[in-house]
Amino acid sequence: MDYLPPGRVVRVCDPRWSRWVIRDGLGKYWTGDRWSNRSGEALLFCRETDAIEARNRHCLGGDTADTFTATVVVTVHANCWSAEELATHLKRHRKFCAGGPPGKGGLLLELLPGTLRRTEP
Repeated sequence: MDYLPPGRVVRVCDPRWSRWVIRDGLGKYWTGDRWSNRSGEALLFCRETDAIEARNRHCLGGDTADTFTATVVVTVHANCWSAEELATHLKRHRKFCAGGPPGKGGLLLELLPGTLRRTEP
């Protein structure tokens, strides 16, 4: 198969003890070195950020990737957004893909709503 559906991070288990797995567009689970149809073989992650990093590194259709961390400042109009509303919005619209210059691969910028904190001026 020339095209592998991209992996996505999915929350599993009871919400009190959230765990994360990586699934592809065909419903298969990432085991850490291959895709499997069996959910019991899925690699479990305790933190969503760890699952996202693993997905970005290993689930790009066979290509490997480097992951960098950056601080992003989100500024909104005063009293228009609660932290919960903003986190929900960012979770829904958290991926930004951009093509690189000629000879370079694409760039995926992903916002992690769980890291959202209000700063004081």
